[in-house]
Amino acid sequence: MKEIGRDKFLEQFADSPARLAWAEAYLSDRESVRALVDAVDESPYSLRQWVDAFIVVGQWLDARGLRASFQDQLGYVSCACEAAGAGANLTTLSGVVTEMLDDYGFESAVEQS
Repeated sequence: MKEIGRDKFLEQFADSPARLAWAEAYLSDRESVRALVDAVDESPYSLRQWVDAFIVVGQWLDARGLRASFQDQLGYVSCACEAAGAGANLTTLSGVVTEMLDDYGFESAVEQS
């Protein structure tokens, strides 16, 4: 997956308006793409599961009038991967993220201006 670029992301998500909109909004530079690809490669979850988890984070933030940088969101979802541990194959990443948001919130989020 190391060779995937922004255009490949957009092609992969052409069948899903929500995923495509997320990719267009957050993957505007090579550094973001590289950071996401590296995180996905180091986890047991698929790229689609990662993007679904980011969508959950975005919805949670929006519902509370909050925002967080891509890097902060990436860190949060990465933490959720680690929290899933050995049970990662038994749960969806978006489910783990939802539980973490409900239980712990998102400390680095700030109010939207």
